[in-house]
Amino acid sequence: MKVKELQKTVNIAWSPLPQNPIYLAAGSAAQQIDSNVNPTLEIYSTNFIDPSYDLELKASLPSQYRFQKVIWSPTGYDGAHPNGLIVGGCEGGHVMIYSAAKMLANEEGLIARQDKHTGPVSGLDVNPFQTNLLASCASESEIFIWDLNNTTTHMNPGTKTQPLEDVQNVAWNRQVQHILASVFSSRCVIWDLRKSEQIIKLSDTQSRVRWHAIQWHPDVATQVWLASEDDQAPVVQLWDLRYATAPAKTMQIHQRGVLGMSWCPRDVD
Repeated sequence: MKVKELQKTVNIAWSPLPQNPIYLAAGSAAQQIDSNVNPTLEIYSTNFIDPSYDLELKASLPSQYRFQKVIWSPTGYDGAHPNGLIVGGCEGGHVMIYSAAKMLANEEGLIARQDKHTGPVSGLDVNPFQTNLLASCASESEIFIWDLNNTTTHMNPGTKTQPLEDVQNVAWNRQVQHILASVFSSRCVIWDLRKSEQIIKLSDTQSRVRWHAIQWHPDVATQVWLASEDDQAPVVQLWDLRYATAPAKTMQIHQRGVLGMSWCPRDVD
């Protein structure tokens, strides 16, 4: 049942669980065709008591760049950023970091910007154990780890994968804090940051998948779901890292390529 809608082409992120009221961050999508629309990052309030479908605009900032990915980290809840940090992965290799509290106070919300990536920043994820640790990915097999408290430097999880290829997405394991997954169009590489190296590579050679989205199982550390954006193979696959030669389960319930997945935090089944 639809309860709210936003009729804009945007990439979105929900405010983290401690946040009350619930907000939605929306950044103008890099994928949209209309170049006449000035890019913005906006925050909306979700008043579910209001019977209308409209979201209430609470803050809006102009942006130099359009957004490939938007996430919202609880970093700073107990300090300088009581509403957390909104991070945008943008065109041209830009990672933009905003204070949600400053945006809601109608102040200049952009607090940091890094331009170290090659090509558009396609994926972002915050470590669930250390929410100041941000993983980002872009072209040429680039994966960077940032400290949101000090973004002047970054680290690599290990040696770049070969051949060089666009990284579609990254995701931290929900049970083991030093394990990170990275998704390429035809493979998924699992990294151990303590060893600074790749430990597992997943590849489905039996189908025409073009992987894009990834989600770790919230409770089972060895299970990861991968989704294909190829319209000819719109599948979602479950892989178990203990038996990494083939997917444990393949589901084809979509008619077009799958662009995103999300677990319900209240009911992981």
